[in-house]
Amino acid sequence: MTLDHIGFYICHSIDRNPLRIMGRIAAPLFLYIMINSISHTRNKIKYILRLYSAHVLICLMTLFVTIVGNEQFGSHDQFSILSTFVYTAIFICIIEKMASSHKKITMNNLLLFSLAVAIIIIPIVIMLLFSRFEILYQIFLPNILIVPYSPLFILMGICWYFAKDKTKQVAILALFSFLSLMGTQLSAHFNIWIFMGFFNNIQFFMILFAPFIYLYNGRKGKSMKYFFYIYYPVHIFALMLIGQ
Repeated sequence: MTLDHIGFYICHSIDRNPLRIMGRIAAPLFLYIMINSISHTRNKIKYILRLYSAHVLICLMTLFVTIVGNEQFGSHDQFSILSTFVYTAIFICIIEKMASSHKKITMNNLLLFSLAVAIIIIPIVIMLLFSRFEILYQIFLPNILIVPYSPLFILMGICWYFAKDKTKQVAILALFSFLSLMGTQLSAHFNIWIFMGFFNNIQFFMILFAPFIYLYNGRKGKSMKYFFYIYYPVHIFALMLIGQ
């Protein structure tokens, strides 16, 4: 992660810089940690709220730093990947609840399906109707279509969660990596640029994360629950300052 951000904020590279290629391991790594965390947590709702609260706080800090400290830090877009994780966790919970009804169509399932649709549509509609406040909406009600790494990354996380088996999870990673590669080529050929966080020249290299899936032993490591929430924004702000 840090290597990737050094490549972006200091080397100012968006292409095949070695640091950024190695950095493609980071996002799937943290996504994989997230889906395993939500699998083992005692309270999924509390976990999701913690992710959401951290996302909002990081975004507000970024907004403050890039407005008040524009000369020192420069102008930067929001970078919080936690909105992607929040959506992934929410849809995992909804699908899990629906699956627990043993394939019967119940009122509860219909409500859950309606909730899933509303979670997708409402932020998009609000942003279209009140685009003047888009910056704030993207913080508090992030548009799923433009979250970091795109909705396809969310889908990969959901597939990982329900696959369980490591070989299947590696196959899913390989599938989405090649989807990124092919989508990038097609986007360039037809000059249609969508989901650029996923369809770009380096995202295919997230395939490098594959060996780490096999290395995971399923056990809880050293408890560092809040370290990432602190290190993630702080090191980026430091690199913004250095890069400026």
